[in-house]
Amino acid sequence: MEQLKFALGPYEIFAGIIGGSPLVFAVFLIFNPAGSLQELFLIFKDNLTTLLILLGAFFSYILGGSIQSLSWKYFAFVCDRLGRSYFYFGDMIMQKHAQLPVDKPLGAIADMEFEERLVLLLRDRIGIPKQQQQRWLEDRLASYLKASGSQAPAAAELHLANHIMYRNLSLGFILLAVAFLINLLRTQSSLLNQLLFMALLLFMAYTAFFRALSFKKWHNRELLMGFYFSTCR
Repeated sequence: MEQLKFALGPYEIFAGIIGGSPLVFAVFLIFNPAGSLQELFLIFKDNLTTLLILLGAFFSYILGGSIQSLSWKYFAFVCDRLGRSYFYFGDMIMQKHAQLPVDKPLGAIADMEFEERLVLLLRDRIGIPKQQQQRWLEDRLASYLKASGSQAPAAAELHLANHIMYRNLSLGFILLAVAFLINLLRTQSSLLNQLLFMALLLFMAYTAFFRALSFKKWHNRELLMGFYFSTCR
C-alpha cells in the first residue's frame, strides 16, 4: 500500500495534465488563429469558463498520455544527438560487464570496488541484457525490488512520472512553437512579438529536456542503488 501512495494518485494525474497542456494550447491556436499575443489572450478571456477548463484538463491528460511513445523517441533522439546518456552510471555497467570474466566468483565481492560488486550482483540476481537492450535492465530491477518488498520502486516511479511530464513538456513546447509559426504565416501580423515568443518556447523546451534527463537518471539511480543495498543487507 505504501508503494501505491507514491506511485499512483493525484500527483500522477496532475503531472499528466501539465505535460499535455502545451498540446492543448497548440490545438487551440491552430483552430483559433490570432494576429497578436494580446488578441490570443482576449480570445482565451472571452471563452474561458469552468466547463472549458475541465475539458481542457481532460484533453490535456489524454493528449499527454497519447504522445508518450512519440516523446520517448524524441527524448532518445536528442540524447543521442547531444551525446548524453540517460543512465545514472552512463556506460559503466556495460563496460565493467565486458571487462570482468564471465566466471568471476561472487565470493570475492568484499575485495572489489563498488562498480564491480554492483555488476556481479546484477549478473547473479537478474542478469545483464545486451547493449541494445539496456532499458530492459530497469524492468528487471523494478520487478526484483517489488518482489523483495523494497521501497525503491516507489521513489523511482515518482521520478519517472516527473521525467515523463518534463519530456512531454519539452516536445509540447516545440509543437506549440510550430503552431505559432503556422499562425504567423496565416495572419501575417505582429512578427517580432510572435518570433520572440517562439524563441522563448524553444528555450523552455531546451530547459524541460534537461530536467527530463535529470529525472530519468534519478529514476535509474533509485533502482540501481535500491537493488545494491537490498542485496547487500
